[in-house]
Amino acid sequence: MGEKPYHHGNLKREFIEKGLEYIDRYGVESLSMRKLAEAIGVSSAAPYAHFKNKDAFLTAIQDYITESLTAALRDALEHCKEPKLVMLELGRCYVLFFYENPLYFQFLFTRKDIDFTSYAPYQLFRPVAAEFLKGLHKEQFSAESLDHKIIAMWALVHGLAQFALIGGVIDKDNLEQEISDILYAVEV
Repeated sequence: MGEKPYHHGNLKREFIEKGLEYIDRYGVESLSMRKLAEAIGVSSAAPYAHFKNKDAFLTAIQDYITESLTAALRDALEHCKEPKLVMLELGRCYVLFFYENPLYFQFLFTRKDIDFTSYAPYQLFRPVAAEFLKGLHKEQFSAESLDHKIIAMWALVHGLAQFALIGGVIDKDNLEQEISDILYAVEV
């Protein structure tokens, strides 16, 4: 058997992306780092230069998706010039992120170890949503009521992302407008 060629580029990211495709096709139980290396065209030892073992690889995938989503949400916040539209922009960003990366959604939300008390996208969203709600309503919310409203906002957008992926509910030919219309239809 010949030696595998040297691989240039971002091999770690390529492992993650190919790993997501592999998991989607065959399931996480069937994941083989050796087969993944073979599919990428590198030696069977190559994955272990980046990941200690299969569990570390799965954690790296989760971290990669979480960091990518957080960066996308941060970017949406930075580019939103209209404070009244900040929640709409964050919601649209969330839905479109997962619509454009359906394997990310599938992988991330089949994991059982996401802790929303430390989940970076939620931690970015929470204070922005709290500030938005306080500015929108004159009355003061109890801490519990505020938390419930923020969770409801997050759940709405998460469900909308899932609907976008399922199909048949949201007009995909006019996806961005449809998302905006749905988000505007809900009074906070």
